[in-house]
Amino acid sequence: MRKCIRCEVELKENFDVKVEGAAYGLKITKPGIFKETLGKVHCAVCPSCGYIEFYLDDPSKISES
Repeated sequence: MRKCIRCEVELKENFDVKVEGAAYGLKITKPGIFKETLGKVHCAVCPSCGYIEFYLDDPSKISES
């Protein structure tokens, strides 16, 4: 469970992040062209103040890189 850092309300999780005008989402990769994808970016939203927080679904790949 994630909490809003501004108002301490429980965030609503697991929203996808997409680029406006395209169906593509954001992803995290190692630096360079055609590198391994390290994770898909998700978003949590505060239903009270609208604060958003991005997170990876599996951060274990970051420590491996």
